[in-house]
Amino acid sequence: MLPSFVKEFFRDPSTVGSLVPSSQELTDQVMAPIDFSRANCIVEYGPGTGVFTDAIIQRRRVETVVLLVEVNEQFCKLLRERYAGQPNVHVVLGSADNTGKYLKALDAPPVDYVVCGLPFTSMPLRLDWRILEHTRDVLLPHGKLILFQYSLQNTKLFERFFCLVRQEHVLRNLPPAHVLVYTPQENCTTSSADDAPEDHADHPHE
Repeated sequence: MLPSFVKEFFRDPSTVGSLVPSSQELTDQVMAPIDFSRANCIVEYGPGTGVFTDAIIQRRRVETVVLLVEVNEQFCKLLRERYAGQPNVHVVLGSADNTGKYLKALDAPPVDYVVCGLPFTSMPLRLDWRILEHTRDVLLPHGKLILFQYSLQNTKLFERFFCLVRQEHVLRNLPPAHVLVYTPQENCTTSSADDAPEDHADHPHE
């Protein structure tokens, strides 16, 4: 039986952002910023059952490297089975803040895009910070981080590392979602890692 979002959400809500898969409208908005004709490497954090991954693979060039980083073992198994025959698609069971290591092991090209739906509001702040800082480091200078979130609670945190270039509110999704597109431009104002807080005061931990 395929792992359900409901089952995995209640088993560990810190790793699954929603009870149901994303809508077609949300998928289209997440794909919109990606120039598939030029992308050499696309990374997806927390692909779940592969809703966005399917769209990425359908639109990418076959030589484009797609790295899927999934922390949930059941989803990881599903993804490996689904994309076993796809060239240049790699599924890793692990954490997004280790993506550089996974890319190096694959000898992958520099990252053009990171697609991310991780539930930042339910993860420890130190992990949020590490993932965002690490993502900024692995992205090309004009690459893009494409986030979909169910609230705007963490925009100040995101803007410590990135510049916002686009924002959309997708109502035709359960629940409604925000698509935030960021770029790690050098003229962004970023905070020093020494200022990183130790943890969320009001968020549940994993």
